[in-house]
Amino acid sequence: MKNFARFVAIVGLYMFCSMVWADKISGASRADFLSNELIIPCVQIVNSDDETLNNRFFDVILERRGNSFNYELISAESEDQAHCQRVADFADFDDDVDTEPGAAKILVRCEQRTNRSKISVDGKDLVPGDYSATVTSGDGSVPSSIQTTVGDEVEFDFDSAADDVAQGATEISADFIQNNAVDAEIADANGNTIVSVANVLCSTRD
Repeated sequence: MKNFARFVAIVGLYMFCSMVWADKISGASRADFLSNELIIPCVQIVNSDDETLNNRFFDVILERRGNSFNYELISAESEDQAHCQRVADFADFDDDVDTEPGAAKILVRCEQRTNRSKISVDGKDLVPGDYSATVTSGDGSVPSSIQTTVGDEVEFDFDSAADDVAQGATEISADFIQNNAVDAEIADANGNTIVSVANVLCSTRD
C-alpha cells in the first residue's frame, strides 16, 4: 500500500511538472539483476481516486532490495499514450485467454501521415464465413469488400496509397483519419455487427 501511494505521488509530481513523454524504456518488461532494477513499460493506472490518472500509461522502474524479490518504486514517467494503448490492444487480441468465452475479438491498427492514411482491421474467434469491415473517422465512413475467414480469422486493409490499393486494400482518402482516431466494426454477411471498437488512437508519422 505504501509503494502504491508513493507511485501515485510520483506520477502526480511528473504530471504536475508537465514532463515530456519518457521513451527511455523500450522493449518488454525485464528484471536486471546487475542493476537490481525491475523495468516495466506501459503500466496502466485504473481505479485511482485521482481521476486524472485513470487509464493513463507510465513507464516505471523499481529497485530491488538486497537479495530479496522485494522491489520499491523509484521512478514513474508518463509514456506515449497511443503507443501503450496499441501494445495493450495487441496483447489482449493475441492472448489465448478468453475474458469473454465465445466472443469475437477485433484489433485495429492505424497510421496517419501528412499525405497518407492507413488502417488495418483484424478479427478472430469468428464463426467461419464471410465478413466485411467498416472504418469511421470524423464524419467519414468507408466499408470494405467481403472477405472470407481463414480458420476463425479475417483481415481487412484500408489505405490511401495507390500501391496498397492495387494489392487489394480498400481505398480511403489521404486525410481520412481525423483527430488521430478511428472507429471500426466487423459485420457478417447479413450486415449484423459482430464486434466493434471505438476511438482507437493512431500512430503519426511525417
